Amino acid sequence: MVEIILDPSIRDWVVLPMVIIFGCSAMVRHYVTLLLKNEKMASVEQLTPMNTVKRAQITRVNSKFISPDAFAMRRHYFTASQKKDGLKGALREKVKSEAMNQMMNPNSMLEMMKGNMTFMVSNFVMMGLMSYFFGGFVLAKVPFSLTQKFKMMLQRGIELNTLDVSYVSSVSWYFLVSFGMRGFLSLILGEKSASDDTKAMQMQMGMGAGPNMAFDAPKVYKQERVSLRLHNHDWALEFAEKKLLGEPIPKKPKTSTASASCSSTTTTTTEKRSSKYTKISKRK
Repeated sequence: MVEIILDPSIRDWVVLPMVIIFGCSAMVRHYVTLLLKNEKMASVEQLTPMNTVKRAQITRVNSKFISPDAFAMRRHYFTASQKKDGLKGALREKVKSEAMNQMMNPNSMLEMMKGNMTFMVSNFVMMGLMSYFFGGFVLAKVPFSLTQKFKMMLQRGIELNTLDVSYVSSVSWYFLVSFGMRGFLSLILGEKSASDDTKAMQMQMGMGAGPNMAFDAPKVYKQERVSLRLHNHDWALEFAEKKLLGEPIPKKPKTSTASASCSSTTTTTTEKRSSKYTKISKRK
């Protein structure tokens, strides 16, 4: 394998400028995506099924803090049947699937196309600039040895079979920087950065399949009904007194003894006062 001594000026005039240019382009893409993004206000019809499922989940998870009768009433409220109970439960209401609505809604597909277009256009422009200005450069060397399988990944644009695999070309450096600066960009732009390349590539690859993360209300309703029916209620506060006070539980003092003690104390105080009064009267 051929060993190459890299000029330090390559670091100053190629490596660092590529990092700066990519960071600036990612920030520009982030703000362009925010400008093209339309804020959607969720309607009451969309929020009602989600809130119903959330209430049922909270009831099932925190059921140990309520009595068995209270849990049975809440379970009946969510899972009651029209035929058996004469009342339709909250999880038996007829709702539309949001996944089908999004697949038939052209606005959701338009939003995905906007995000993909900003990613594709910026990526094509940056790739053209990098290949035009820095094409054929060997920029860096990995400080550890690699196998020949990494040659296509690290040495794109350089057709040298005798070159060591640890050297990195300009095109490969661009891809490494684009995926390696994700944490840096999230630190500057925030965790919910619109310029995340991995998310953009996932959107681009899954565009033909449609939105997979939509809320399927009928399916979730059925799953939650089954979970509530099969849930085994265990009341955690049934023996709370024994857990807090121990066994046996200390008993309260009887009222008769307390009244007798109070009467005895009152009689003694009255006797003392009467004796003092008689002594004072005799002295006079």
